[in-house]
Amino acid sequence: MNAIKNKWVLLIPVVLVVIAVVVLLVQSAGPKTTIVTGMVETKEIDVASKIPGRIDSLFVQKGQRVHRGQLLAHLESKEIDAKVSQAKAVMEAAKAKWDMARHGARPEEKEAVEKLYLQAKHQYEFAQKTYNRLQEVYKDSVVSAQKMDEVTFKYNAAKEQMEAAKAKYDMVLKGAREEQIRAAEALYRQAEGAYNEALAYQQETRLISPIDGIVRDCIADKGEIVAAGYPVITLIDPQDAWVVLQLREDQLKGLKLGETLSGTIPALDKTVDFKVDYIAQMADFATWKATNQKGDFDLKTFEVHLRPKDSVQGLRAGMTVRIKLH
Repeated sequence: MNAIKNKWVLLIPVVLVVIAVVVLLVQSAGPKTTIVTGMVETKEIDVASKIPGRIDSLFVQKGQRVHRGQLLAHLESKEIDAKVSQAKAVMEAAKAKWDMARHGARPEEKEAVEKLYLQAKHQYEFAQKTYNRLQEVYKDSVVSAQKMDEVTFKYNAAKEQMEAAKAKYDMVLKGAREEQIRAAEALYRQAEGAYNEALAYQQETRLISPIDGIVRDCIADKGEIVAAGYPVITLIDPQDAWVVLQLREDQLKGLKLGETLSGTIPALDKTVDFKVDYIAQMADFATWKATNQKGDFDLKTFEVHLRPKDSVQGLRAGMTVRIKLH
């Protein structure tokens, strides 16, 4: 009986070793899972103005949430304000000329022109009578040639003045010609375009948020002068986030665009499904260099982007994500 017990005692370690070997063989024969770590990045937008100016007001601060259309900052630009006023005055003057060409002269203007014409007509009639009388006596040598020349000059001048006044009076009665109206309208449209352009530049003094996001940084402060196109505020869009992985080419085996991978976000204690959105080779400096061991060779490094399949509340730039590669 004791001999049998001793045999079982000796067999137990052997059985345990056999079981362990079988388990290891099963595990090694099964698919291997590789865990890689990536980092969350989000879309960044630099808010800038098309025109230079001094920052007059800054309405947000770093870390603040903002909404699309919200006023972030205001630039002071006296030059733009002056151009707007100038363009507005030119436009209003052109509009007045166009209205005058379309509607013609006012009744009081017509009356004034008519009076000038009648006055010139009376002067001409008087000069004509004087000229006719003197011409009769001039034949009899009663009036000198110099006097006759003087009367003739006044007669001709009065006639020309009357004709000019009559032409102006007729023009006022008829109104502007069609081509004059079109020309006046074209000048007004041109002035209106210049005014709208000046207004558009003036709107550039107001820096508006293009998205719902978070202020990442205020690059310039109140009172500073910024150049055209210089970023004043940087925004991040937490809704547009992705995970960046750097994988050796031997880790890309079977990985393709649109594939779904599972990842754990330690900061949120969540497991999330991600979709492969981007795969591209990185620069040569990221190439994995082989050692001198026999059979080794250099491996390129690829950048892979993964986007969450569903919105993840609380996901922030800089968080790490542990991704399982099949």
